[in-house]
Amino acid sequence: MHAQTPDLDRHPVAERAAVVEQVPVIDVADVFEDSSSAAAADAIDQIAEACRTWGFFQVVNHGVGDAQIREVWKQTHALFALPLEEKMGIVRTRENPWGFYNNELTKNQRDKKEVFDFTCNGIDPIYHQANRWPLRHPQFRATMTAYLDACAGLSLKLLEAFCLGLDLPADFMHRHFVGNHTGFVRLNYYPVKDPMAELAIEHQPTADLGIHHHTDAGALTVLLQDEVSGLQVYRDGYWYDIPTVAGAMVINTGDMMQVWSNDTYRAAIHRVLAMDAHERYSIPFFFNPAAACRVSPLPSVVSEQNPARYDAIEWGSFRGKRSDGDYADYGTEVQISQYRI
Repeated sequence: MHAQTPDLDRHPVAERAAVVEQVPVIDVADVFEDSSSAAAADAIDQIAEACRTWGFFQVVNHGVGDAQIREVWKQTHALFALPLEEKMGIVRTRENPWGFYNNELTKNQRDKKEVFDFTCNGIDPIYHQANRWPLRHPQFRATMTAYLDACAGLSLKLLEAFCLGLDLPADFMHRHFVGNHTGFVRLNYYPVKDPMAELAIEHQPTADLGIHHHTDAGALTVLLQDEVSGLQVYRDGYWYDIPTVAGAMVINTGDMMQVWSNDTYRAAIHRVLAMDAHERYSIPFFFNPAAACRVSPLPSVVSEQNPARYDAIEWGSFRGKRSDGDYADYGTEVQISQYRI
C-alpha cells in the first residue's frame, strides 16, 4: 500500500495514454440484469482485476438514464448559481454535515471548491440530523433524492460483483446495505476563482488543489463527471488522468472495501486539480454501510497463510471522525492505517 505522505501531490503526472489503456471501461448490463449469471462473469472478472490494481474503472450500460442525468446536471448548475447568501442559508455545521459548504478540508488542507451534501430522507443514524434543502426550489429535492436511489441501486449490483470476485455469494453483504445504508451524494463545483479568496477565513489562505489527495472512506464511489478533466489517480509514483467517457460513470473502491477484502482490493488514492481556465462539476455518490456495521476482513480472504490485517472498524464512528476532518482542522484525519494489525 502506498504511504500517503505530505509530498505525494508533488509527484509527476504520467502520460495521458497510460491510464486510458489500462483503466477499463466495463459494460455492466449483464451484471445489472443478474450478477450471478454466466453472461456477467467476464465483467465481474474485469471489475475484480481493476479493484486489485487501479482501484478505478468506468462502467457503461449502468442503468441510470440519460434524461435523469441531464436533469441532475441542470439542478446542480442551478444550485451553485444561487446567490451566496441563499447558499449560506443551508450551510453545514460540525453537528450537521448536510447542506452547502465552501471551506472544505482534505487532510487538513483547504480545497478550492464548493459542495452540497445530502443523504437518505429522514433523520440519519450517524449524526441524527436531517438534510438541508433550498426551500424555494422544490424540484431540486425531488431530482436529487431520485438520483441517490438510482445510484444506490447501481452500487448494490457493483457490490455483488465485488463479492463474487472475492469468492463469496453475490448477496453476502446485502445485510450491511439493503434498507439501512448510510450513503450520500455530494455535488462538487470547482470554480476558476477561489470562492474564499476575498474572505477572512480561519484556514490557510491558498487552496492549490480542487481536492487534495485522499481515499474515500466507504465501500465504493459512483462518480458522474462533466467534460472538464481534473480527476487523477495515484499509482507507482505517478498521477494518472481519469478521462471523461461519454455515457460512463467512474467507480472507485474505498477504505471499507480495502478492509473487507483484506487488501485484495485497494482504496485508490486520488485528487482533483484546481481549475485555472474552465469551471468543473462532478457528482460522487458514496455507498456506505449501515451505521452499526462492524467492518473486518471477510472469511474468503482470511486464512492461516493470510491472516486478518485489520482490527474491526465501527463504521458510524469512523465516518463521524472523517467528516469532522472535512469540516475543520480537529487534528489528524482518521485513516484505516490506524486499524492495521
